[in-house]
Amino acid sequence: LLVKSWYSQYHLRELLDSTPRMLERHYTFYNLFKRLQGSQAWQAWAADCYFGVIGILLNALPAIEFEDGLSAAQNTFMGVMDMFQQNNQTEKANWTLPMEPLSLQFPFFLGLRPNGCHGSKLKVFVYETGSFSSGSLFCSAGQWGVEVAIHRYFSSSACRTSDPNEADFFLVPDYRACHYHLAPTYQQKGLTRLEGDDYHSALIRNHKDKYRKGDEADVTFRKLLAQLPHLKDKQGMDHIFVFSDQGFIVNFTHTFPSWRDEIPHAVFMTTEGFTPGCGPSCFSPWKDFAIPGHIDPERMAAIRNYSLPSNERTLLFNFHGRLPVNHGYYENVTVRRRLLDFADLPNVSVGGFIEEYFEVMGMSHFCIVPEGTSSWTNHLYESFFAGCIPIIISDRFVLPFQEVIPWNEVSIRWPQEELGLELYAYISDLVQNHAPVVAEMKRKVDEAACWFDFYRFEEPCSPYAAILKTLEQRKAAFPRYLYPEWWLPVRLGA
Repeated sequence: LLVKSWYSQYHLRELLDSTPRMLERHYTFYNLFKRLQGSQAWQAWAADCYFGVIGILLNALPAIEFEDGLSAAQNTFMGVMDMFQQNNQTEKANWTLPMEPLSLQFPFFLGLRPNGCHGSKLKVFVYETGSFSSGSLFCSAGQWGVEVAIHRYFSSSACRTSDPNEADFFLVPDYRACHYHLAPTYQQKGLTRLEGDDYHSALIRNHKDKYRKGDEADVTFRKLLAQLPHLKDKQGMDHIFVFSDQGFIVNFTHTFPSWRDEIPHAVFMTTEGFTPGCGPSCFSPWKDFAIPGHIDPERMAAIRNYSLPSNERTLLFNFHGRLPVNHGYYENVTVRRRLLDFADLPNVSVGGFIEEYFEVMGMSHFCIVPEGTSSWTNHLYESFFAGCIPIIISDRFVLPFQEVIPWNEVSIRWPQEELGLELYAYISDLVQNHAPVVAEMKRKVDEAACWFDFYRFEEPCSPYAAILKTLEQRKAAFPRYLYPEWWLPVRLGA
C-alpha cells in the first residue's frame, strides 16, 4: 500500500509540511530498497510486482543520490528506464504514473541531458564542490531549485570547460537554501525522531550531516571558498555565486557575513537585489544581476491550465498568501496588512491560502505582487503562467532580465506608500474603459512567460539565454587592470 500510494507522485517533493519530512519520505523507500537488495526477496519482488519495484526505485532516487552519490543515482535511473523498455504496460497492470518527468526533469537534474548553451561562446568552469552541492534531485523543487538548475545547465552545456586557463567564468555550485531548510526544529511535528533525540530523524541516515547550522554559516561558507583554487587569480571577479532565497538570507540567517572580505568582486546571481539585514550594499548592479525563482513544471502546467482569455476574466485582481492574520512573520509587513482593505470589495479576491488559487489567478485580470518579509516573491513569476498581469507593490524588488523583458509593458508598478483604494479605482477604470489595453498587456504577459521557464533548455526565449546574455555583457565590461600581479618592459637576463 505504501508503494502504491506514492507511486504516481514519485516526482513531487512538496507534499508534506516540512523539508525534513519530505526527505524522510524518500529515505523510507531507500531503506526498503536496501533491505530488499540485501535479501533473496529482491528477485521475487521484481517478478511478482514489476512496477512496484520501479515505484520503490523512483521514490528512493533522491536518497540514493544523498547516500551513494550522483553516479549511483544516474545508474539507478538508467536501470529504471531499461526496465520500462522491457515492459511499459503500466496502465494494463493498473500502475499508471506520469512519464514526462522521466524525460524532462529527472535526466536534467541527474546531469544526463546535454545542451548547446544557446550557441554562446562563453567558457564556464564548473567546480566540483562535493557535499555543498549534494542532493540535486531533492533540492531541485520549489523556488530554491534555481540553485540546482543553473548548476546542472552549465555542467551539461557546450560552454563547460575543464581547462581553468580558458575559462571566462567559474561557477560555484552550492545548494545553500535547501541544506539550511533541512535543519530540524525541536520535537518537529511528524518527524520520526531517533530515540532520545529531540531533533534528528531516525529514517534519514546521518541526518545531522545533511543540513547546515545557522550559527556556523560563516565558517561553512569559508570552507566552500577553500575548495576554489582559482578564486584569487582575478580577485574573484570571474566567479559566480547563486543566491536563491532572500539574497544572503536563509531562514532569516545571514549565510555569509564576511563576504565583503572574501568575495567582494564576485558575480552574484540572486533572486533578491535587496537583502534583508544587509541592504543595498549586498547587490551591485555593475556586476550582480537578478534571476527569477524556480517553478516546478507540474505547477507551471497546472497554473496555465486555468488561464482564461482576457474577455472571460471576471475578477479585477487577486492576492492569496501569507498575511499578518495568518503568519506571525508578517505582522509588521505594512503592505500585506493594507491588502486586507480590499478583501470585501466587489470583483476582487484577497485573503490567505485557498485550494482554488490557480483558478482565481486564471480568472483575474491582475495579480498583486506585494513585498513580504523581503522585497522579492515568486508570486511575480507565477502570475505570468496564469496570464495575470502583475501589479508590483514592492519598491525594492530588482526585476530580472531587464535587457530582454519590457517590464513597463507587462506589469504595473505601484508605490508602496500609496497602496489604498486609489489602486482599486484605477484598475476598475482600466478594465472597464480600456479593455484593449488590458488585453494587449495580457498577450505580452503570456509571451514573456518563457523567460521564467527553467525547462526551456534550447529555445531562444529561456532564462538560460537571458543569463548567458548578461554574462557576456559582464565579460565585456571586466576591468583590465584590476588583477595583474606585475609586468616588466624588459626581462633582464633573457
